[in-house]
Amino acid sequence: MMVAPRHSAVPEDSARWMDAARAALAVAVAFSHAWLLFVTDHRPGDPWISYPFYFASGFAHTAVILFFVLSGFWIAKSVEALDRRGWRWRDFLLDRWTRLGIVVLPVLVLGGALDYLGFAVLRTPVHLNAHDVWFLPRDMARSLGPVAFAGNLAFLQSILVPPLGTNGPLWSVAFEFWYYLWFAALWLLVRHRRFSVALLLLVLAAASRDLAAGFLAWLVGAAIWLRGARLAIDRFWPIALFFAATLLWSRLGDRPGEDLVVAGVAGLFLAALLRRNPRFPARLAPVARFGASGSFSLYAIHFPVMAMVAGLSVWPGQLPPGPAGIAAALAAVGGAVMLAIGYARLTEANTGRLRNWLRGSLQTAIRPAE
Repeated sequence: MMVAPRHSAVPEDSARWMDAARAALAVAVAFSHAWLLFVTDHRPGDPWISYPFYFASGFAHTAVILFFVLSGFWIAKSVEALDRRGWRWRDFLLDRWTRLGIVVLPVLVLGGALDYLGFAVLRTPVHLNAHDVWFLPRDMARSLGPVAFAGNLAFLQSILVPPLGTNGPLWSVAFEFWYYLWFAALWLLVRHRRFSVALLLLVLAAASRDLAAGFLAWLVGAAIWLRGARLAIDRFWPIALFFAATLLWSRLGDRPGEDLVVAGVAGLFLAALLRRNPRFPARLAPVARFGASGSFSLYAIHFPVMAMVAGLSVWPGQLPPGPAGIAAALAAVGGAVMLAIGYARLTEANTGRLRNWLRGSLQTAIRPAE
């Protein structure tokens, strides 16, 4: 049986550190993709100034795993709080759908339109995948088709359908959606012996080994919320150094079980952070605010925009890894961040308003006729 955590709130400074981490992780993913799109692959003889950038560009997948850990932590907190108030699937699904949908649905329309323009009208080398690179779809027509669009609306990208157009990063958003449902269903089963139809959705794990493996990493974060207070981890700095070393280790090759190792060490660091609760510097407050209010927008929208810019500017020949290539990649990230800030003000900032409107509409629709 799951045991409710002894703490009812996350320490404020720790929460701000986690928000700042979300910002850093989203920027890391965006930089990795900008580097892939704008700069050539590493070759012997490349200038030494490019080495740190090549190294930094390889953390995108690890960043997503860390996103999973943070997500598991916060969703477990949300599920536990909702259960205390009296569980209602309608409330949970409404909360989760509005959080994802208000960002993802416009991205599917806008990103899909950009990709269609690049593929069918402008015929850019990026959208035609002229170099047959791994990070772009080999069959853009299929990736932009109605089946792909409908599947992305249902959060089935990279499970049953391809991500829409160039927006490969949306794979993790689909995974998150199913993790929300799976965890809530498992919570009710273990804590209340209550069977939910959502348990049947675990069958999707059979369709994707990556989906199943990612859930284990996600559960690490949930476990820290549920049990982290019992770990009594006092050695903050040794664990922080161990965490940093693990991140570097993850960059040096692909190994079986690597994601779970990274998630496990990240969970230990998260538990240590919560216990130590180091003061969050005021000068980093804008970073934390962006992490809380705009990092999801950056993650969701950056790739189709970068792909269009790259297709119209540097492709078919990417830039060499010198000052021009580095500047182009950094400018692409900076532009994506600015775009995400504006996009988030139109979408994420209105999540509560959309949720309240949908809740009122549902209550009106199901109210018995008098």
